[in-house]
Amino acid sequence: MIERMVAFWSEEDGCGITSGMAAVASVCADVWQRKIILLQSRNQEGDLCQKLGNGARTQIFVQEEDRSERRDGWDQQPAPDRNQQPTRERLFACLIPVVRGRMYYLPQGDYKKREKYPGYMKEEMRQTIDLAEQMSDLTFVDCGSGRDDLSEFLLSMADVAVIGISQERQNLDAYFQNRHVYRGNVVYLVNQYQQESIYNKKNLNRLFRLGEEELTVIPGNPVFRHVSDRGKTERFIRRHMQCRFYDHQYDFMKELMQTTRIILKAAGYEKTIRSPPLKMQPALPYTKLTGQRDCRKLQI
Repeated sequence: MIERMVAFWSEEDGCGITSGMAAVASVCADVWQRKIILLQSRNQEGDLCQKLGNGARTQIFVQEEDRSERRDGWDQQPAPDRNQQPTRERLFACLIPVVRGRMYYLPQGDYKKREKYPGYMKEEMRQTIDLAEQMSDLTFVDCGSGRDDLSEFLLSMADVAVIGISQERQNLDAYFQNRHVYRGNVVYLVNQYQQESIYNKKNLNRLFRLGEEELTVIPGNPVFRHVSDRGKTERFIRRHMQCRFYDHQYDFMKELMQTTRIILKAAGYEKTIRSPPLKMQPALPYTKLTGQRDCRKLQI
C-alpha cells in the first residue's frame, strides 16, 4: 500500500484551499475508493468540519487532576507531561467517519495545548501524521493560509504540496517571485476558477512556466459553493460523480476529477487509477409523442 501525505496550503486568505481539499478528498474516497484521513493544522474560519458536515463534533469527558473538561479530536491525544505516546488505537478513537471505511476526519479541538506546551505542536503533528499514514492510503493536511513555522514544517514533510493560488496578478507575482522549493512534488490549485479571466489556465502556464500537470483548477460553481458551506460536499460529489455530459454539473465534475487525478498521480498512484466514470456519450431521453430527444428534460 502506498502511503502518502498531501499538504494543502495557500499564501493568502480566500483561495478556497479548505473547500478544495474537501472536494478532492471526496472524489478520492467516492470515485477511486481510497482510504483517506483528513487533518487540519489549526482552527480557522470556514474550517474543514463545516465543509464535511460534521458540525456536531464528537466529544469525550476527560477527568484530569482536580478538574474535568470536554475534549474532542486533537484534544484526546495525550499531553506531553503524561508520558504517553500516541497509538493507532487512540487515533482511531478520535476520528469522525465521513464515508465509513474510506474517509475520516480528525477535528482540531478547542483545548489550548499549543499555549500550554510551546513548541510541542510540531512533534504532535509529526507523530499523528506518521500514524495516519500507516492507517490510510492518503493523509490530507489542511495547513491553512499564510507563512508560519508550523505550515512550513508540514509542507517540508509532504510528499505532495498543493498550493492554492488566485487569478489576481498582484498576488500571483508576490507568490511566484518568492516561491519556496519543497521536498515533494508541487501541484498548483486555482479554486473558484474563472475561464473568462485574462489569467486563465493557458496564460498562467505560459507566464509562470508551469508544466502541463502542475496547474489544476476547480471551476467556480455557485451550487457547489452553496452545498459545501452547508456541509454537503461529499454528498454532492457522490450524487454527480457519474453525471453525463448534458448535466449542468458535468464541466465542473470533469475538471474536479482531472484535478484529483493529477494529485493522485503526483502522490504515486499513476499506475493504480483508472479514468473517471463520467459518461462521455449522450443518453438523452426520447419523448413518447415525437420520438425526438427532448432537451427540456435535461434540467437538473
